Amino acid sequence: NSGMNSKLDPMPRPMPRESALTDDDRILYLMDDISRGARRAYDARIGKIGLNQTQWRIIGQLLREPLLMQSEIAKRLELESATIGQAVAGLCAKGLMERQRATTDRRAWQLILTEQIDKLLPELRESADRLHDLLWRNTTLEEKRALREILVRASLNLDQGRIDSG
Repeated sequence: NSGMNSKLDPMPRPMPRESALTDDDRILYLMDDISRGARRAYDARIGKIGLNQTQWRIIGQLLREPLLMQSEIAKRLELESATIGQAVAGLCAKGLMERQRATTDRRAWQLILTEQIDKLLPELRESADRLHDLLWRNTTLEEKRALREILVRASLNLDQGRIDSG
């Protein structure tokens, strides 16, 4: 006996397994499943034109934010710098991208999509549209708008949480 009074320090009761996951948890798991499934489906379509998942995700990031540095893309995609570096080298070899030293930081790489990417954009767009047709089948425009608003709000909440805890 350690001399501790068991009435003052009761053993915590284990949580029943059926209540360990909430509906909020299930929503996050579902969002993750959809994201992974959509990436796999798009990857299968885009693989036919010679791009791997990391490459098309880099292209997507640069289409959204053309001034991102290679290191910033690595952080956003949560990939190792070596993985991004290999994908960028492949894109450069295909003539789809150029890599230049950043003028603000000579250690950083500025990635620039070339005119060659413009030839691929219609095929990338068509593949994305076919995926969206599948994903959003039986979903109204109003439902998609509401979902987007909710997800934007959740994303902003996460960003604010990082600022508050950082």
